[in-house]
Amino acid sequence: MKQNPLGDVCVSFSEPLEKGFFIRRYKRFLADVRLEDGRRVTVHCPNSGSMKGCLEEGAPVRLTPAPPGTNRKTAYTWEMIQIHGGWVGINTGIPNQLAALAAELRALPVFGDRVEVHREVPAGNHSRLDLLVETEREPLWVEVKNVTLVEDGAALFPDAVTSRGARHLEVLVDKVRQGHRAAMIYVVQRGDADRFAPAEVIDPVYAERYRWAVNQGVQVVAVQARVSPERICLERVLPAE
Repeated sequence: MKQNPLGDVCVSFSEPLEKGFFIRRYKRFLADVRLEDGRRVTVHCPNSGSMKGCLEEGAPVRLTPAPPGTNRKTAYTWEMIQIHGGWVGINTGIPNQLAALAAELRALPVFGDRVEVHREVPAGNHSRLDLLVETEREPLWVEVKNVTLVEDGAALFPDAVTSRGARHLEVLVDKVRQGHRAAMIYVVQRGDADRFAPAEVIDPVYAERYRWAVNQGVQVVAVQARVSPERICLERVLPAE
């Protein structure tokens, strides 16, 4: 079946995003933002990383309002911040949605002739992986990561030490050894990168596990997304180290 172009893989925002300006982030999942009307609000930050390079005080941000009737402590979710004139998507849930849709549409060669896509699948040893793609051949196990750190044109992951991320690589290698296919998909939610590499200076253990996993047969796909306040769409595959 013919592949759909990457540009068809989009997550759109159903309502206009609230405008604001970044003040500070704290307790990992909270941030303070000043809205256009001058009000200071605390918002949910859907990102557990350090967000290095994405915490510029006064930078424009965009927020999604909490659905009416929900009993939430925060009235908004932080979706993106403008850095160096371009939008950076910080919501780590978006890449999972994009990857699942890309599998449904066969928009990346790694997905092959997919038959069915399952999300958040138990993978053994008390682990879960983001996607299990049933194909006409062997199944494909996929873990998806959000990338927001860019230095000297290189998109880097992780932006903080992550033993959990290293464990995901080990689980993927286990799947390869069982005769399955396995892939890491890194979704770069910003437009100023031209390649992808593991962040060896930040987490040398993860970088070592990454290279080991590649040598064991885990596929790596780095794909760049075009981020805007209207929608986030996959745009192009980046070279990966």
